[in-house]
Amino acid sequence: MDLRLEAPPAAGVMTVAIGGEVDLVAAGVLERFLLGAVAEQRSAAPGLIVDLSDAEFFGCAGLNALLTAQCRLEAGGGWLRLVDPSPAVARVLDVEGMNTRLRVTES
Repeated sequence: MDLRLEAPPAAGVMTVAIGGEVDLVAAGVLERFLLGAVAEQRSAAPGLIVDLSDAEFFGCAGLNALLTAQCRLEAGGGWLRLVDPSPAVARVLDVEGMNTRLRVTES
């Protein structure tokens, strides 16, 4: 799994790019990384953009990591958006019905 913080598009918004495979083991690392990014937010309505265009595999544990980060952000008045999910991620989102729970947009 490859995790990168990218240049913020606006104040109070962080962008995280996820590549490679997010399996059960990597999901724990992903969750800690996302929660760390959430903790770094200092704005009144923090935002987190998660770029999934380079993810080759994304398991259910990875979805749980995204949901955890989303819940933490929403509790503080913030938001999380998934951007450009790869076909592998889009399939998991559709099968698990998460495409309605997690907000997905195109860049």
